[in-house]
Formats: sequence, structure tokens, C-alpha cells
Amino acid sequence: MSEQLLVGVARADITPAPGIHMGGYWGRKSGATDVHDPLMAKMLTFELGTMRAALVALDLVGLDAATVASIRRRIEKGVGIPGEGIMVCCSHTHAGPLTAPFRGMGEIDETYLAEVEETVARLAEGMAAPQPARVAHARVEARLGINRREARQTGVEIGHNPDGPVVSYAHLVRFEGEEGLLATLFSHACHGVVLSGANHSISADFPGATARFVERETGAPALFVNGACGDINPRKTGGSFEDVEELGRELGQAIVDGLDGVSAVKITSLRHALEEVQLPLCEPPSRLQAEVEKLALQLKAELKKIASDGGDIWAQRVPQAHLEWAQATLDWVKKGEDRERSQRFEIQVLALGGLALLGMEGEIFSRYQLELEEESPLPATLLCGYANGCVGYVPTADEYARGGYEVDSAYKVYPSVQMIAPESEELIRRAARSLLGSVAA
Repeated sequence: MSEQLLVGVARADITPAPGIHMGGYWGRKSGATDVHDPLMAKMLTFELGTMRAALVALDLVGLDAATVASIRRRIEKGVGIPGEGIMVCCSHTHAGPLTAPFRGMGEIDETYLAEVEETVARLAEGMAAPQPARVAHARVEARLGINRREARQTGVEIGHNPDGPVVSYAHLVRFEGEEGLLATLFSHACHGVVLSGANHSISADFPGATARFVERETGAPALFVNGACGDINPRKTGGSFEDVEELGRELGQAIVDGLDGVSAVKITSLRHALEEVQLPLCEPPSRLQAEVEKLALQLKAELKKIASDGGDIWAQRVPQAHLEWAQATLDWVKKGEDRERSQRFEIQVLALGGLALLGMEGEIFSRYQLELEEESPLPATLLCGYANGCVGYVPTADEYARGGYEVDSAYKVYPSVQMIAPESEELIRRAARSLLGSVAA
């Protein structure tokens, strides 16, 4: 008799207290003032014979690789699932706490971050006995998003590009136990930014609203993983909580309607593979350019401090962040030949038979998902963005000449001092194809 896949599911609340600094936007006026809806941590574990793996889904803007490594170590120590078989995904809600070292957004609450790690470890250790499960998958029509890289006279800006690529579908995976539905996993590529930076209420944005809708309709946990949404925004931004619920219902209804049309996934193996790719960085500015930029940003920071009488710390965060980046860049340039020339980038695959989760640690542009999923040798592949870390935006090579926020300046928010180079695309694609091929063999 062949071995059967065993699936475990668990969830816990990770909502922070008001006052915590929030991630996702520059220019907020304070920390979180209240909680609108809960943030959740959810986990699926998989067992087939001696092989084990896990998927963790968190309602957070993102985590850095060091925090993910710590979570993996704790799960491996606690329940024995190997670290390279654990994928940690964030929904990328911009209405959650600051949980990654983004410049200019405030301070990370290390106590809260430790509590998140502890909660995830407890989920693994307190998981109820996994149950035999059947797996089925469908790709359903859904389109909350628009391509946001709009060409204007002043250059590419965040707006609406009707001719740009967009992921016009959602994935859903149904895990069915002997007594009914165990869990639903769903994915759709779209930034969690229905709510703007003017919002100071903790919220899981549309991914949370969708998950709650699916859970109400099915009576079972629903886990969201984002896709390649680096260039995709929801069609409603700067919106209200009513807009969040409306888009959540729309996506949720597409998921629920699709549950009856899924196709069985044959589970003959449980495999995982991981590769760390070194992505080249763009060429640095000259030392003179770096020094001039630092002096200019230092003057701007001083003027902002004077304008606010030195008392409004929140008003000073953005100019201080720019100055911090400029100083880091100058220090990097001064190292000359000894400076770092690449950015670590993890790609991971979890494969349940013919179903693969392809995890990448960044804000991946949508064309990666559209093309890698189509090219995959497995029957069904889901590209998961914000998986196992977040190095910043990962454009396709053709987007560099167009410029814009994602290419020209967003990297200054991240700990890195320079943007990854266009040559990164070929390295990413080559590694992803290789990993998918290794689990399909």
C-alpha cells in the first residue's frame, strides 16, 4: 500500500498592541492608534513517509532573512522539520507592524518580533495530529490588481498602466481530510495597499478580509500567500475599510466558487529544494557623487529639523532615512575593491507531488510569475513572493531602462545600499528552472 500524505493545520493571533510602529509607508504621523482587524499566523505541515515540510503564512509586511532563519531553527529544533523544507511567507499588508528593517518607518519592536517567532514555534509544537489528506488545485479568474508602472511626461510613476502585465488569476489548493475540508490555501498577486499611509489602524488589508470570507463560507482555515506583485497594486488604493471588505469578498467569492472545480493532485512524493543566488549589484556612484548627495541630504535633514522645532520626530524620519542611506552608500563606495558586489537571494521549492510552491524573497515583478508558472515542468506551480525574506524590488531586466520608484529609489528603504543589476533576471530564472526541474524529476 502506498504512503499517504498527512497534513496538519494550525493558526494563532499575532495582532500587536496599539502604539507599535507600522511598516509599508514613509511619512506616517504616529504609531498604530488602534486595531481594526486581527493579524494571524497560520501553518500547514506535510508528511509523506520520512519526508516533512511546512508552510507558514503571516499577516505581516515582510521579514528579513535573519528572522526567517531563526523561525526555521526553532521549528527544526522543536519538531524536527528540516529548515530547508520550511517556507515562511508574508502577506505584505502595509497596515501591519514594522517587522523588517525598512529605513524611515520607525523602530522594530523586538519584543513583538520575538513573540511572533515564539507563536510560530508553538504552532508547530502544538499542532494536532496530522490527518490523511487529498490535495486538489485550481486556477480561477480573479483580478484585483492593476499594473502600477504608468508612463507619464515626468517618467514612470505609480499609477495605472493598462498595457502592463498583470496576474489575472488566483490559485487555490484544497486540502480534504476524511471528515471534510481541512484547509484552503490561496494565492493572488497584489500589493496589500488598499489602505494608504494615512491609515494608522492595524489591519491585514484585503488578504485578511479574503481569508475571513473563505473561512466563514467553508468553516475551515484559509491561508493566503502573495504572488509576484512588485508592479501590481489593487485597483482601489487610498481606500477605506469598506473597500478592503469589498475586494476581500470579490476575491473570496472567486476562491469559494472555485473549490468545486478543482483537479486532484497526484501525491507520490514530497520534496523540497533551496538555492541561495548571489545577485550582482548596479555600479556605484563615484566618491564625489556620493559625497555631494550626502551633503545635500544632510542639509535637507537639518532644515526639516529646524522647521519642526526639533520636536516632531515623525516628521524627521524620512529625511533622516535618506541621510542614513547616503552615509551607508558613501561608506560602501569608500571601500573600493573591497566593497560587496552582490545581494544574497533565496529561491525555494516545496513540491507536493505535481504541485509546487516556488518561493522568492522579494517584491517580484509579475512577469516572473506569468512566465515561470507557465514554463514549469510540474502540472501546477504557485510563485510565492515575500517568501523567506524581502530583499527589495526584483524587476525584470527590461524595466530598468524605464526607471521609476521600484527601480530608481525603493532600494533606499531597504538595508542594501544599491539596486540589484539587470543581469539578476537571468540568474533568477536559471535557478528557478533548475529547482523546479529537480523536484519534478
